Amino acid sequence: MQIRFATRGANAGQTFWGCSRYPQCRGLRDADGNVPSPRKPREAQTPRKSTANAAGPRGRSLARGDLLVSSENTLGPGKLVARDGERLVLEYFDSPGQAPDERYREAVTRVNLSRLTLSPELRVFWTDAQNRWRSGRILETNQHHDIYVRGHEWEGFVAEADLHVRWGKPLLDPVGFAEAGMLESPLLAGLRLPFLQSILEQRSASHGMRAALSSSIELHSHQVETAWRVLQDPVQRYLLADEVGLGKTVEAGIVIRQLLLDKPDLTLQLILPPFLIEQWRGELTQKFRIDEFRRATIRFGRDDDPASWRPADLMVVDEAHNLARMSTSNDPLLTARFEGLRTVALASPRLLMLSATPALHNVDAFLAMLRMLDPAVYATTTADQLRERLEARAELGRVFLGLQPSLPGVLLKGRLTQVETAYPDDADVAEIVEQTRVAISRQDKPEVASQIHALRTHVAEVYRVHRRMLRTRRTAALEGTYRVSGRRAPESINLASSSSDDVTDALERWREHVLAVAEGDTAAMTSAGRAFADAVALTLDPDALRVWATARAASTTSTAERTALQRVHADLGFGDRRGTVSGPFADELTDLMTLKERAVIFCPTAALGEEVARELEARLGSASVFRHLHTAPSDRNERAVRSFEAARRAAVLVADSSAEEGRNLQFADVLVHLGLPSSANRLEQRIGRCDRWSPGDATQWRSYTISASAQRTYADAWAQVLADGFGVFDASIASLQRVVDVATDEAWTLLLERGLDGTASAITRVRELLTAERERVREQDALDSLEATSDDRSVYARVAAVESRAADFAEVSDALLTAGRVPGNLRFDRTGDPVMSTGGYEIVGRLSGRQAQTPLIPTTRLLRDFVPLKGHRGSFVREVALQQEGVRLYRYGDQFIDAVSDFLWHDDRGRAFGMWRWLPDWERDDTPVYRFDYAVEANPLEVPTAGDPRDALRSLSAGFDHLALARRADGIFPPLIVSVWMTAEGHELNSQLHLDALRAPYAKANGAVTGGDFSLNRKRIEHAYELIPAQSWGGSWRHVEGAAQRLARGREDVLTAVQRASATADQDAETRLRQLHLRAARSSRSEAAVLEDEIRREEVVARAMAAAVATPSLRLDSTGLVVLSGRPLSADA
Repeated sequence: MQIRFATRGANAGQTFWGCSRYPQCRGLRDADGNVPSPRKPREAQTPRKSTANAAGPRGRSLARGDLLVSSENTLGPGKLVARDGERLVLEYFDSPGQAPDERYREAVTRVNLSRLTLSPELRVFWTDAQNRWRSGRILETNQHHDIYVRGHEWEGFVAEADLHVRWGKPLLDPVGFAEAGMLESPLLAGLRLPFLQSILEQRSASHGMRAALSSSIELHSHQVETAWRVLQDPVQRYLLADEVGLGKTVEAGIVIRQLLLDKPDLTLQLILPPFLIEQWRGELTQKFRIDEFRRATIRFGRDDDPASWRPADLMVVDEAHNLARMSTSNDPLLTARFEGLRTVALASPRLLMLSATPALHNVDAFLAMLRMLDPAVYATTTADQLRERLEARAELGRVFLGLQPSLPGVLLKGRLTQVETAYPDDADVAEIVEQTRVAISRQDKPEVASQIHALRTHVAEVYRVHRRMLRTRRTAALEGTYRVSGRRAPESINLASSSSDDVTDALERWREHVLAVAEGDTAAMTSAGRAFADAVALTLDPDALRVWATARAASTTSTAERTALQRVHADLGFGDRRGTVSGPFADELTDLMTLKERAVIFCPTAALGEEVARELEARLGSASVFRHLHTAPSDRNERAVRSFEAARRAAVLVADSSAEEGRNLQFADVLVHLGLPSSANRLEQRIGRCDRWSPGDATQWRSYTISASAQRTYADAWAQVLADGFGVFDASIASLQRVVDVATDEAWTLLLERGLDGTASAITRVRELLTAERERVREQDALDSLEATSDDRSVYARVAAVESRAADFAEVSDALLTAGRVPGNLRFDRTGDPVMSTGGYEIVGRLSGRQAQTPLIPTTRLLRDFVPLKGHRGSFVREVALQQEGVRLYRYGDQFIDAVSDFLWHDDRGRAFGMWRWLPDWERDDTPVYRFDYAVEANPLEVPTAGDPRDALRSLSAGFDHLALARRADGIFPPLIVSVWMTAEGHELNSQLHLDALRAPYAKANGAVTGGDFSLNRKRIEHAYELIPAQSWGGSWRHVEGAAQRLARGREDVLTAVQRASATADQDAETRLRQLHLRAARSSRSEAAVLEDEIRREEVVARAMAAAVATPSLRLDSTGLVVLSGRPLSADA
C-alpha cells in the first residue's frame, strides 16, 4: 500500500492509502468482489526485446522503449534505446519535429533508474498508422502495462514503447511541433502569452529580484534599493545601518526570501535578542513566507546562547552592536561570546548585520563589525586608527553639509573649491565641480541641484567608511514618502493624588542626605544621580519605590542616608496604589478612547502593569486587554501582541520595559506613558515602537503622560528635560545614543545638586551636548548615507510602475487559470475572489452537471507543485495581502504563480497554434501568415562557449554569487517580448490591411454571425496544405523562423535595447572600477590588496556582462499560422 491521489469521483483531490498498482488495478473487482468483464482485449503484440536482465520496480524486466528516469541527472523522462557496456542509454524527446538522430542521448547506470510514473493527465506523443504525429493525455494504465490515452477525436490503448514524453527541460523550439503539423487552438496561446508577458515584465522591473514583488510588504524606495544593492553584489556581506524605524528588518527579509528562492535548501542562521525572536519569526513567516521553503534549514538563535550558533549559507545578526561591544569586554565570557560570533560569521559566505548605531557611538564595536564584514582589510586596523580616520572626515562632512543649492553662488563656489582640494586625484569630482560652476554662472538652479546630488552620490559611493555599509537617514525628502506617526507632543492626564506629594517630599529628604555624602566626588555624584533617576521613575508605584529604598539602604555606608531611606520606606507604607493610580487611570483612559482605537500603555513595573490590566478588564472586558510583561514567557507576550494587532475594536496592550526594544507597535493609535523611564535612550526606544512608517492618515495618533500631583514634582521636572532638552517627543534621537547617555547622567546630576531649581540648567546642558553631537553625526552621515537613486535604472521606480498594473495581471492570470471562465484555460477551480479580495485556485472542482475535473497538468506535477498548496488563500491586491494574515500575494516570485509559470515554460500546449480566419469582406487570395513571439534577454552568464569572455567567470571564488550577476544583467538589459509577423516567403509583413485583420483576438466561428475563426486541427490542416504543401510544410516553417529571428535581432526596438544595455554595461563597469581604483588609492595596504582582487574580479565580470548584453538570446516562446481568407471552413471538421 502507498499514498495515492484521487482524480475523479466524490474523493477527487484527496490522498488515500491504496494499491501500489493503482490505477492499473482499477476494475479488477466489481462492487460485489467479482471479476468484471474486461475492456475489449488488445491485440497481441510481438514481445519487445529485453535490454537488461534486471527487473524494474514493477517486477518486470527493462526493455527497449521503456520510459525511465535517472537520478544521475535532472533531464526527466527518457526512453531506453540501447546498452553501452554496463550502462544503459536513454534517449530524450524534445519535440516531434526533432529527428531521432538529433535527440540527446546519455548513458546512465542501471541502479539509478526508475520507471516513469504514467499518471493521469500526463502529456504523451506517438505516431499513427499514417506515420503522423498525434498527441493526447493519459487516462489510465491497464494490467498489460498499456496506456489508455485520449487525443483529438480518438481514444484508445497505446503501448509504452510507442509513446514519447517530453524531457524535463523547458521547450525552446515550438517550431518542432508546428512543423509536425501539431497545431493547437489559439485559445490557450491567447491566454498563456499575456500571462508570461506580465511575468517577464515583472522580472524586468524588479531586475530579477522577485522577493521584493512577492513579499507582503509596502514597497518603499529606500528599502527596495538597499535590498537590491545587496542582491546584485556577488559578495553579500553587508552592514544595514538605517536609522531606527526605517525598516532594516524589511530589507533583510527581502534578501532572505530572495536567497531562499534562489536556493530552496538554503541554511539560514539568525542571531537575535531573545525578546525579538518571536517577532522575527512572525514577520518572516507572515510577510516573507519562509514557511514555504520546506527544504531550507532555518535556525532562530538567541544572542546569549552561542552554543546554538552554526555556520550557514546566510547569517543574520540583529542589534549586532550589542555583541560587537563584547569584543573589548573585561569579562572573559563576553569576549568568548564575541569570538564565537566572529568564528561563525567568517565561516558563513553571506552575512547581514543590522545596527542603527552610528560609527561614532562606539568605535571599538564598529571596528569589530567591520572585521566580520571584511577581515582581510581590518585585521590589523586599531581602534585609534579608525577613530582618526573618522575624525579626519569630519571637516569634509561639514563642507558637504553646507553644500546646499539654495546658497548664494559665491558661497557655493567656495565650498566646491574645498571639495575639489580634498580629492585632488579624483577626475570625477573635478568634472562634476566644473559642471556645477557652469550651472551657477548660468543661474540654472535645477542643474545646480542635480550636479550637487551627483557629487554627493559619487563621494558617498567611493569614500564611505566601508563600501558595504548601507545607511539611510531620516530626511525631509524621506518623510514625504515614508511618514512616521510617533512624534507628537504628549497631552497630560491628571491623576491628582496626595500620595504623589508624599513621594516628592520623601525623595527630597533623601536627596539632601545623599548630596551631603557624595558632593565633591564626581563618581559618587554620578552614581547617586542614577539612583535618584531610578527612584523618580518609580513615582507612580509606591510599592516598587519601597523596594528600591530597602535595596539602597542595604548597600549604602552612610548612616544618615540609611535613616532617610528607612523613612521613605515607612512613609510610603500606607499608600493605596489601586485607589490613587490604577483605578483612576483606568477611568480616565476608557473615557478618552474611541470604540476602534488601540492603546499601548507603558508602566514602570510589571506589578503596576498587572494591576492596571485588571482594572481595565473590569471596564473593557478581558477580551480587549492584553499584557506584555517581563514576568510572562516570551511566547505568551508574542501571542498578546499578535492578538492586539488583530483587534478591530477598542483594545489595550499593557506593557513594561520588556516591550521597549525591537517590538513593532506602529499599528497602535494611542501611546500612554504611565511613568517615564529614567533614561532618555529608553524613552527613544519606547517611542520608536510606534514611531514607524504609517500608511494612512496619522493625524489622529496621540500620546499621553501622567501628572499625579497639583504641585511640581521631580517626575514633572524630568518630563520637561525630556521634552525641552532632549526634544525626544519632536524628533528621533536614536543616532545620538552615546551622547544621550552622557547627557542623561549630567541632567540627573544637576537635578540632584540643585533640586527642582536645576531643571532649566539641565535643559541647557542637554541641548549643548546634543547640538554638538548632531553636527558630528551629520558630518559623518553626509559622506556615508545613501543618496536616493534618481536615474532611470532605479529599481523602485520600475517596480512601482509595474505594480500600478497589478489589476491587469490579475485579469490575465484569472482568465488563464479559472475553469469555465474562458475556453482554453488550465481548469483550476477558483474559490472566493482573489482578483479583488481573497480566494484561491484549487486543483479539483466540479462543473454543473458534470463529474469532478482536475487541471490540465500532469498528476505528478500537480502532486509536486500544487497539492502542497491545497487550501491556500491569496490575493492579487497588495493591500489585501497586507491586511489579512495568511493571505499570499500573487506576483512573480509567489510559489503558486511560479509553479504555473514553470509549467507553461515546459508545456507544449499553446506554443504552436493555427487558425483559419474567415473575413467575409476579404477580397484577396487566401494568405498564410506566420507569427513568432520571442523573449529577448541577456545571454546566460553560465553557459560560455570556447573563447567567450564569460568563461573566465568559472575561475572566480567559491563565495561568489553568480545569481547576483544574473540579477545585475536583468538590471542592465531588462527582458522584453518581441512579436513578428512574417509572410510565407520569409519577409516581414508590413501591409497595414493584413496587420489590421490579424489584430483581433481569436473568435470561434459559430454560425450565428458571418465570419469567425477555425482552429487548424488535424482535419482542417488539410486546407492549409493546399497553400503550403505538406511535403514542404515543416521546411517552410523552419525557413521563415530563421528569417524571423534575423529580423527580430535587427528590429529597431531590439537594437535600441542592445545599444542602451551595452552603454549601461560599459558605464556601470567603468563606474565600479573607477570607484574601486579611487578607493584603493586612498586605502591602507591591507585594504588596497583586497580592493585589487576585487578590481580584477570586476574586470572579469565587466567583460562577461558586455558579451551577455551585446548578443542577447532570443527564446522563441510561441509560434503560429493564421490564414486570412474570404471563405469559411466546415465547422464539423
